[in-house]
Amino acid sequence: MSERISLEKKTSLPAVLSAEKAGYEPVANFKSIPHFSDCHVAVRVSGHSMYPKYCNGDIVVCKRIFNHNYIPYGEPHLVVLSDCYVLKFVHPHPTDKTMLLLKSVNEKFEPMEIKRADALEIYMVRGKFELT
Repeated sequence: MSERISLEKKTSLPAVLSAEKAGYEPVANFKSIPHFSDCHVAVRVSGHSMYPKYCNGDIVVCKRIFNHNYIPYGEPHLVVLSDCYVLKFVHPHPTDKTMLLLKSVNEKFEPMEIKRADALEIYMVRGKFELT
Protein backbone atom coordinates (compact mmCIF):
# COMPACT_ATOMS: atom_id res chain seq x y z
CA MET A 1 0.00 0.00 0.00
CA SER A 2 2.86 2.44 0.57
CA GLU A 3 6.50 2.97 -0.21
CA ARG A 4 8.95 4.91 1.93
CA ILE A 5 10.19 8.24 0.62
CA SER A 6 13.22 9.82 2.26
CA LEU A 7 12.60 13.21 3.86
CA GLU A 8 15.93 13.51 5.60
CA LYS A 9 18.37 11.20 7.33
CA LYS A 10 16.10 10.41 10.27
CA THR A 11 12.65 10.95 8.76
CA SER A 12 10.83 9.28 5.90
CA LEU A 13 7.38 9.75 4.44
CA PRO A 14 5.29 7.05 2.75
CA ALA A 15 3.42 7.81 -0.45
CA VAL A 16 0.03 6.25 -1.04
CA LEU A 17 0.04 3.87 -3.98
CA SER A 18 -2.93 2.31 -5.79
CA ALA A 19 -3.70 5.52 -7.66
CA GLU A 20 -6.58 3.84 -9.48
CA LYS A 21 -8.54 3.56 -6.24
CA ALA A 22 -9.36 7.22 -5.77
CA GLY A 23 -7.45 9.52 -8.04
CA TYR A 24 -4.30 9.80 -5.96
CA GLU A 25 -0.85 9.21 -7.38
CA PRO A 26 2.31 8.29 -5.49
CA VAL A 27 4.73 11.12 -4.82
CA ALA A 28 8.07 10.07 -6.26
CA ASN A 29 10.39 12.62 -4.64
CA PHE A 30 10.17 14.67 -1.48
CA LYS A 31 12.47 17.35 -0.04
CA SER A 32 13.45 17.73 3.61
CA ILE A 33 11.04 20.15 5.30
CA PRO A 34 11.02 20.37 9.12
CA HIS A 35 7.32 21.37 9.33
CA PHE A 36 6.39 17.96 7.93
CA SER A 37 8.71 15.82 10.09
CA ASP A 38 5.74 14.32 11.97
CA CYS A 39 3.74 13.54 8.83
CA HIS A 40 3.06 10.05 7.56
CA VAL A 41 1.90 10.37 3.94
CA ALA A 42 2.11 12.61 0.90
CA VAL A 43 -0.24 12.19 -2.05
CA ARG A 44 -0.82 13.92 -5.37
CA VAL A 45 -4.39 15.17 -5.72
CA SER A 46 -6.31 14.17 -8.81
CA GLY A 47 -9.75 15.55 -9.49
CA HIS A 48 -11.73 18.69 -8.82
CA SER A 49 -13.90 18.01 -5.76
CA MET A 50 -11.68 20.14 -3.51
CA TYR A 51 -11.05 22.90 -6.07
CA PRO A 52 -10.01 25.71 -5.58
CA LYS A 53 -8.40 24.91 -2.21
CA TYR A 54 -6.69 21.77 -3.57
CA CYS A 55 -6.11 21.59 -7.30
CA ASN A 56 -5.49 18.66 -9.58
CA GLY A 57 -1.75 17.91 -9.28
CA ASP A 58 -1.21 19.51 -5.86
CA ILE A 59 0.64 17.39 -3.31
CA VAL A 60 -0.90 17.20 0.17
CA VAL A 61 1.20 16.17 3.15
CA CYS A 62 -0.73 14.53 5.98
CA LYS A 63 -0.35 13.36 9.57
CA ARG A 64 -2.19 10.23 10.66
CA ILE A 65 -4.86 10.53 13.34
CA PHE A 66 -4.77 7.34 15.35
CA ASN A 67 -7.70 8.08 17.68
CA HIS A 68 -10.81 8.58 15.55
CA ASN A 69 -12.72 9.85 18.60
CA TYR A 70 -10.68 13.08 18.47
CA ILE A 71 -10.86 14.25 14.85
CA PRO A 72 -10.37 17.99 14.34
CA TYR A 73 -13.68 18.63 12.57
CA GLY A 74 -14.00 21.17 9.79
CA GLU A 75 -10.44 20.54 8.63
CA PRO A 76 -9.33 18.78 5.43
CA HIS A 77 -8.46 15.10 5.83
CA LEU A 78 -7.43 12.17 3.70
CA VAL A 79 -9.88 9.40 4.60
CA VAL A 80 -8.98 5.82 3.68
CA LEU A 81 -11.95 3.55 3.02
CA SER A 82 -11.92 -0.10 1.98
CA ASP A 83 -12.19 0.69 -1.72
CA CYS A 84 -10.90 4.27 -2.06
CA TYR A 85 -9.17 7.27 -0.58
CA VAL A 86 -10.90 10.65 -0.44
CA LEU A 87 -9.67 14.15 0.37
CA LYS A 88 -12.54 15.95 2.10
CA PHE A 89 -13.46 18.23 4.98
CA VAL A 90 -14.59 15.98 7.84
CA HIS A 91 -17.58 16.96 9.97
CA PRO A 92 -19.63 15.14 12.61
CA HIS A 93 -22.89 13.80 11.30
CA PRO A 94 -25.72 16.09 12.49
CA THR A 95 -27.92 13.28 13.85
CA ASP A 96 -25.86 10.08 14.11
CA LYS A 97 -22.67 9.89 16.19
CA THR A 98 -21.65 6.65 14.45
CA MET A 99 -21.41 8.49 11.11
CA LEU A 100 -19.14 11.15 9.58
CA LEU A 101 -20.06 13.76 6.99
CA LEU A 102 -17.41 14.35 4.31
CA LYS A 103 -17.72 17.57 2.32
CA SER A 104 -15.99 18.88 -0.78
CA VAL A 105 -15.00 22.49 -1.39
CA ASN A 106 -16.49 22.36 -4.88
CA GLU A 107 -20.26 22.66 -4.46
CA LYS A 108 -20.85 20.52 -7.56
CA PHE A 109 -20.01 17.50 -5.39
CA GLU A 110 -22.55 16.23 -2.86
CA PRO A 111 -21.49 15.54 0.77
CA MET A 112 -20.75 11.91 1.61
CA GLU A 113 -22.07 10.14 4.69
CA ILE A 114 -19.89 7.29 5.92
CA LYS A 115 -19.91 5.08 8.98
CA ARG A 116 -17.16 6.14 11.35
CA ALA A 117 -16.06 2.47 11.52
CA ASP A 118 -15.60 2.41 7.72
CA ALA A 119 -12.81 4.99 7.95
CA LEU A 120 -9.86 2.59 8.08
CA GLU A 121 -7.34 5.42 8.42
CA ILE A 122 -7.70 9.19 8.72
CA TYR A 123 -4.92 11.67 7.95
CA MET A 124 -5.08 15.40 8.72
CA VAL A 125 -3.73 17.59 5.93
CA ARG A 126 -0.78 19.59 7.30
CA GLY A 127 0.17 21.40 4.10
CA LYS A 128 0.38 21.27 0.35
CA PHE A 129 2.64 21.91 -2.57
CA GLU A 130 1.05 23.59 -5.57
CA LEU A 131 1.91 23.23 -9.23
CA THR A 132 2.52 26.57 -10.88
